[in-house]
Amino acid sequence: MADREAWLKALARVAEGYDPDDDKAGSGPCPVCGRYRLQVRYIVDTSSRVGYALFWCDACMHGISVSRVRAPEGFRMWPIEDPASVAGVPDFTRDE
Repeated sequence: MADREAWLKALARVAEGYDPDDDKAGSGPCPVCGRYRLQVRYIVDTSSRVGYALFWCDACMHGISVSRVRAPEGFRMWPIEDPASVAGVPDFTRDE
């Protein structure tokens, strides 16, 4: 299991390397299994872009949740007031 700091560094790499034309660009390796299968979902107030992020690896199903985060420009956002915003997010193990 990776520590929270490793996950936060991986999330920062994803945000820095994001390319809207390439979903995998900048994803980097998973802190737990090393595979390039990281996924992030920003569930935020769409006017302020502030809310929380769910960040996980589709390969090993480990990840973290981060509150009080701002969705980076260009990233898809899901509205925090819509319960369906978490639909499709797997039940991953949180390494916190």
